[in-house]
This record gives sequence, structure tokens and C-alpha cells, in this order.
Amino acid sequence: IVYKNGPVESEGWSGVSLSEPVSGIDNLILYRGDGCGVMTDTNQSIDWHQRWGRLGASDFCGELGFDDATSITPLIAPEHGLLDLMNWIDGAQTSLHLHLYILQSSELTQALVNAHNRGVDVVVVLNEPEDWWKSNDKQAQEAYAYALKEAGVNVHWFGGTGDDPYLYLHAKVAVRDNASVWIGSGNWKPSSLPYDGDRGNRDWGIIVDSQQLANNVIMKMAFDEGSMYVQPVSTIPPTNSYVIPDARNISQQATAQVYSGTYSGQLLTCPDDCVDGLTEMIQSADDEILLSLQYLDLNWKWGWGENPVISALEEAAMEGVSIRLIINGAYLDEDIQDVVDRINNDWNITNGWDASAIIMSEDDDVMKLHNKGAIIDGESVLISSINWGDSAMVRNREMGLIVTSAEVAAPYIDSWYADWNRLDNVTDTDNDGMPDIFEVNFGLNRTVSMHNGVLEAEADNDNDGLTNLDEYTLGGHPFNSDTDGDCIPDAVEVSWAQATALDPSVDDVSPHDAINLPDADGDGINEADALGCDLGGVEPVDTNDNQSDEPTTDNDRDGVLNSNDECPNTPENTPTDVTGCSSDQRNQKAGDASGEAEEGFGETFMLLLMVGGLLLLIGAVYGIVQSRKENEARKDWVTDQHIDDVVGTDAQWEQPVLDGRNEDTISPLTKELGRFPGWDETMLQQYLDHGWTLDQLEEYYQQQVAEQG
Repeated sequence: IVYKNGPVESEGWSGVSLSEPVSGIDNLILYRGDGCGVMTDTNQSIDWHQRWGRLGASDFCGELGFDDATSITPLIAPEHGLLDLMNWIDGAQTSLHLHLYILQSSELTQALVNAHNRGVDVVVVLNEPEDWWKSNDKQAQEAYAYALKEAGVNVHWFGGTGDDPYLYLHAKVAVRDNASVWIGSGNWKPSSLPYDGDRGNRDWGIIVDSQQLANNVIMKMAFDEGSMYVQPVSTIPPTNSYVIPDARNISQQATAQVYSGTYSGQLLTCPDDCVDGLTEMIQSADDEILLSLQYLDLNWKWGWGENPVISALEEAAMEGVSIRLIINGAYLDEDIQDVVDRINNDWNITNGWDASAIIMSEDDDVMKLHNKGAIIDGESVLISSINWGDSAMVRNREMGLIVTSAEVAAPYIDSWYADWNRLDNVTDTDNDGMPDIFEVNFGLNRTVSMHNGVLEAEADNDNDGLTNLDEYTLGGHPFNSDTDGDCIPDAVEVSWAQATALDPSVDDVSPHDAINLPDADGDGINEADALGCDLGGVEPVDTNDNQSDEPTTDNDRDGVLNSNDECPNTPENTPTDVTGCSSDQRNQKAGDASGEAEEGFGETFMLLLMVGGLLLLIGAVYGIVQSRKENEARKDWVTDQHIDDVVGTDAQWEQPVLDGRNEDTISPLTKELGRFPGWDETMLQQYLDHGWTLDQLEEYYQQQVAEQG
């Protein structure tokens, strides 16, 4: 082997040297072939590109499948799970092994203690609290672990030192009596196992009665339990004030249906074989792949060359397999939006593949998508803790299960379509300003924002002078030019409503009411009956007519209405201030008044303002870059830190579904100031009060920066 900077001209070696699969990680173990007996030997670096690991990590080989399952219980949260797991624990006779990322369930903790007290050998391994967890979650994990320790349960921490071969124990897996296995995507906490009537995460789990599967899982659990990176929980009580809530009586909760028969499937374990297992699962698809994922990274590197999982997805789409993705949007950021846009725009529109992605909406029962599942051709279902990114697949201890049975897949398919069809009032998959619910209800496209070079939000399908975005904003019908059916065109009603706002002799009428109510002014007489179908000669605003002196129009199209425009003849596409005047027009007005206009004073002032703003921008950008580096590194490592670590479990349904943070105390304009370095809220509000939109202001601001810079 020729490694890194070794001499590639060495006799017997061919081609480039073998490089590191990843950088910044020590104690690497490299394997020739698959590490399980298949060892290609061409004396090239490609011989070593199939697998790598770290010193002290497992290198499992052997049979992954099972075909002796006699009973399967699909657990689909938030509907089912808590009582099913309690009953399953209560049924333990001899042994119970549990490996879990987070434990915060009083009921299941008490069930584990009860099992220990009746003589069951209970072994629990939990991920040691991480420094970056919220203080409450760290304290809770310590408190639950100590409660088990104090009760005599054999409980251990996974990890905690820099030399560990894994980043995290992220698996959610348990084995009962060496005969039954539970695997899931959710932690044992109220968000993934809610009480009846409470909102919860969409998580998939499963209980499988199979000795073959149980023996396979317990062998892998035993490896971790006997390793140097798993240490007993201390007998010293934690020094925090966290109090474990009392366990509730949940005997009346709903339980899931149990399926009986003969079933088969395959176990996946990360980082040992899950990349190969997921790749083979995708490659087995003939017709359809349904994905339900908290997270998807289309760019992560697994070692050498192309990512085999993402490559398999692309190849499946290229070969005509239908791909549908539902992804979590509770904490929508640019990475998630980029994945959605790439699938909808690049894969679907540009490449012509049958691929589509949506951001999941919420309702009164389901609050977040925490799942990591897939359904292949309606016949196989993946239930796992494995996020689809590099941290989970190559650095974490994870487990998943592929069950091959159309009968078992059926309830998961129902769950998937419930998530696909659910609509709320704010989720906007294509980020075009129109929520999915509006686009679906009116036959627009919720996944693609641009069609034939035209933004769907700016199109006017019914030719009534109102764009689709206007129709959404005003409550209109994008395919009906007379939304309320009163014979008055929507655009005429909007013009009339805008005019009432400038006429002190009449009551104001909102454009929303004008196009939705035949009697919008509430005087007891429909406007069509009183004024006719043209409202007495009201003309809709014609954007091509620059000759009108009506106060509700904007002749020079500078964004300032005639009634407020102090410079009504501004050349087109010239930046102006809130009074409608360009810098030249301001200088001219000053010269006319004083007889000695100081040429360039406005530009000098704006230059000073912009220079100060740019200095602030440079400092802000530096801070943002440093923050992003830290946040991206953390995201790459832990793509599935339980969602509530970020914002807590107290987020109310009334809060925006795409951002679960409570920001009631923050002015809406504060979040926009980053777009206008050097401006304050007062200055920004003055522009908005004169009818500017934030997008118009940002364009104007950038033009000023370009001109003065």
C-alpha cells in the first residue's frame, strides 16, 4: 500500500496513493475491501475505499437478516408508543437491555425499576450529557440515570472522552429476554412518547418478536457494554435541583395493533454497515421511494468519492423511480430549504425526474417531524435512528431495521400520507410567499416557485390585475377575476377600497373586504346595486399608464403614490427617498430654494452613512461567519439532537410552524435590520409608513451602496 505522500512509483503499486477518508480524526483504521472477508487486491487505492473506522470501534460482520419474526407491532407516534412500551417492559422475564440517546420518561423509568425489582437483569446505556445541551436537559439526563442507579439498575454512560471512537450513542434500541426487539426514531421523552391528548413528534418505532434479530442486536449491544468508552454512572448524586416528575397512570392510553404471521427483515448498524444497507435498500426500489426525514444532507462526504447513499437516490430517480420527500420544517434554515429546492427545481424541473419534496405542516396532534424512515415500493419499511448525514452514518452508534412486508408497511404508509396531505396556515415549501394551503386549495404548485421564467407569485392567472400573491394577501381567488361574484372585477374593487382610505368623507374599506363582500362598506346596500359593476366609473390601476393624476396611482413608478410624491417626474428605475425624490432632485430642490445648492452634498452624506454601514456590515459578517462555523460543525456532528433541546417543549401552537422560537418580545423590524447596515428601526419604519416594502427598500439600499461605493 502507498499511503498519502508515499512513493507511488513503488514496484507493484498502480495509480495515486491512498488518502485519508476524513481529515481531523486520529486513530483511523483502514480496511481493504469490505472488512468482512471480501478483499479485492488490484494494488490500487480503490481497494481501500469501501470501509474505514476508528481504533476501539466495532467492525461487525456476519448475517444481518432475519426471517423468524412471528409478531410485529408498528408504533407510530404521537398516536401510539408510551403504553405499548410500558407493557413490553412489564412483560420482561429474564433480561432487558436498553441503549438510548435520551431518557426523560417517568413512566418508563419506573417500569425499568419495577422490572429490576422482580429479578429481571436490566442494563441501561445512555449517552452522557453533552456540554452543548441545554442545562435543563443535562440535569434531567443525570437525574434519571441516578434514579436508576440508586434503584440498583446496571446503568452506564456512553462516551464522555475525546478519544472515543464514536461521537454519540444515538441509537434507540432495546432487547427483551433475548427474543424481542424494540427499535425507533424517538427518544423516551414526552415529545416522542406523549400522553393522550398532548401534541408530539412524528416518530416511527417497532416491536419485533424474533430470536434471530434479538441475538444479532444483543451481540452488538454486548460489544458496546464491554468497551472502554462505556462507564458506570456514579453512585454520587448529581449536584443539581432537577426533580423527576411523578409517573402518571397511563393505563387508559391507546395501544397499537399487533400483527401476527411470519416476517423477515434486515438489521442496520452504524457506522459498520448502514451506508451499504441504505444504499442497497434504495437500489432495490422499482417504482417508488417515500422518505420521511428529520434531516437530509445532499452534500456530505462519507470517505472517498461520491456519497453512495445520495448517488443511489439520484440513480433511482434517473431510472424513473418516483421519489417523494417529507422533511422537518420546525426549524427551517437555509440548508433544509436548499435540499427542498434542489429536489423540486434541479431534480424535477431541470432533470425531468419524478421527484418532489415538501416541508411538513403541523396540526393539533403532530408538532415536528423527528422521523428517519423510508418506504420502498409499498412493501418494505425502514424504522431507524439514522439521520441521513455523515455524523449519523459514519461517526455515531445508530441502529435501524428494514422490514419486508406489505402488511406491516401499510400503517406507516398511512402515516406518511397523513403528513404529506396535512396543511397549516404558514408552511411555504417553495418559499414564494404563498403558504402551501393556499396553493393546494387553488390548484397552484406548492413545490416550485417559478414556471417558464415567471414567478408563480407574480403571475396573474385570471387577468384581473392582481398577482397570485396579491390574491393570497387580500383573500382573493387566483382563478376568478370576481371573487365575491358581485359583477365588480376584483381590481376595480381594490382601487375603490384604496380610494376610500384617502377620502375623509367616507368610511375606509379594506381591499380584503372589497373583493370578498358584496356589501363591503356595511351600509346595507351591495356596491353593485348602488354604483353598478364599475362602481360609478372607478378604473383599476393600469401599471402601463403614466398619465394619471389620481392620488392612488404612482405615475413615475418609483414606489411612492402621487399623493405623497414630492417629485412626481422621477426617471424610471431611479432610486428615491421616501418622498419620491432622487438625489439629483433633492439637490435641485435645495438649489431652487437657496440659490446656491451645494453640488454633491447629498451624495457625500449618503457616502458617510454607507461607509459607516459597511463597517458595521464587515463586523457583523465576521461574527456571523464565526457563528456559522461553530453551528455548522455542531449540526454536522449531531443532526438529531432532540428537537426540544433547541427551544424547549413549551412552544405553543399559535407560534409560527417554521420557527418554534418564542420571539414575542422582539420587534419584527429588529430581525430585518441586518439587511440595512447603518439604518435603525425608526428610519426603516419611516420608509414602510410611506408604502415601501422591505424588498423594495433592500433593492434601493443596495443601489445606493453600489452608487456611492
